[in-house]
Amino acid sequence: DELKAIAQAVNLLSAKGISDLDGLDAALSSVSKSADEIRAGMVQKEKRIKQLEKLIEHAQTYQKCKPVHDEYRQIRWKSRQEKFYEDNRADLAMWEAANRYLRANLPDMKLTPKAWRSELAKLTAEDKGEYAKLKERRAEVAELQKIRRYVDAALKADAPQQTGKQEYER
Repeated sequence: DELKAIAQAVNLLSAKGISDLDGLDAALSSVSKSADEIRAGMVQKEKRIKQLEKLIEHAQTYQKCKPVHDEYRQIRWKSRQEKFYEDNRADLAMWEAANRYLRANLPDMKLTPKAWRSELAKLTAEDKGEYAKLKERRAEVAELQKIRRYVDAALKADAPQQTGKQEYER
């Protein structure tokens, strides 16, 4: 098994044009840096995706509960208004929470859920594509790290025991 793994490692190194240890280290750092850059770009998209999901959710809640809130606001008698509030407490609380969130995140209060959904779909597709690239890069990094470990193990096995030499020389 080890011989097969070493043969695969040699094939990979020759395919990438790596012939020495410095080349291996440079390739490893290059691929690792590329993976880190892809991940950094994904982080921004993922934040925007989460923000859009929350905006869409709160906009739906806001629109769903708005008729109940409007009816509550139109009641002029305090006792009737209090009774209506008690009867519809859940819907009114959800509307108030959605309203607070939307006002905090949308100063102009322009609700555009269709545009948000299309942007969300676009960002999600891009994120999946970048994730596939990231997966490939991480697999390359893992393969190169494994080769680096093989090389380190081979170098240790070939290197003479320096501590033993020093003891004999004394």
